[in-house]
Amino acid sequence: MKKSLFFILKMLVSISILVFLFTKVDMRNVWGTMRYMDPLMLLVVLLLYAADLIISAYRWSLFLPHAGIDMPFLRLVSLYYIGGFFNIFLPTAIGGDVVKSYYLYKFSGKGGNSLASVFLDRFTGFFALVAIAFVSLAFGYRYVQETYVPLIIIALTSLFLFSSLILWNRDLHNWALVIIRRIRFFGINEKIESLYHAVMLYKSKPFILLKALGISFVVQFVSITVFYLISRGFGMTVSMGYFFLFVPIAISISMLPISLSGLGLREGAFVYLFTKVGATDAQALSISLAGFAVMVLFGLVGGVEYIRLGGVKKVVS
Repeated sequence: MKKSLFFILKMLVSISILVFLFTKVDMRNVWGTMRYMDPLMLLVVLLLYAADLIISAYRWSLFLPHAGIDMPFLRLVSLYYIGGFFNIFLPTAIGGDVVKSYYLYKFSGKGGNSLASVFLDRFTGFFALVAIAFVSLAFGYRYVQETYVPLIIIALTSLFLFSSLILWNRDLHNWALVIIRRIRFFGINEKIESLYHAVMLYKSKPFILLKALGISFVVQFVSITVFYLISRGFGMTVSMGYFFLFVPIAISISMLPISLSGLGLREGAFVYLFTKVGATDAQALSISLAGFAVMVLFGLVGGVEYIRLGGVKKVVS
């Protein structure tokens, strides 16, 4: 009941923000902008986004050998696409991670290690995003100083750093484990402790973590470039530097767990930020909606892949 209520609330938030934007922006200009997308640039965007997913799958693969899991890389790419489908179409932002962890567990029989690999893949990706967003905030502060954006970015950065300290500092994680052991609801304490010990396998492998972090920055740069190329396909001339300033901030805001897949939050952030540097409301909204459409398209590819492989038994066989 609580999950259904939370899903409805998130849906209402997304719908409310989008309705506000659609009434504020002339939607005829939005459709007109998106309609005349340069076909060649669209092809480049699709190829680049597909490459970004493959690079992300490679980052994930770095954590598997040390966990004693040997899965063909193409199968990992397939699972990454399937995870993208569930991330978009499930009411929780980590739905795809749960699905990937479950498939990997069914394949390897190693639940804690499977979950740890997915967790570290997400952890390193989020590290790169938060780092870029924090730097972007420092350079672009004058554009958002009168909003809650600085507070949101600083809060996300602080929460991430605090969580990282608990994860990697021995004294802090021992203190956290004492608290976790008291949480016996559905055996969650045992699950978290199992995940923690699996993650700690990589504490002695800093090269793996550093390599994954480096790849995560590449993934974020490619994602930012995708949005920039979309704008070029629309005939816009906003400098690429502004995309490196604003896109990480907008994506970070969209990760707040109060909307469906960040829908509405991301679009509102794009409109607010990019109209400050010469874009029209319609152009800024078009960029965000087009970027989301690309994500949905590849999510649907993941859904087709899920159906093609016929579920868990065939995916992991």
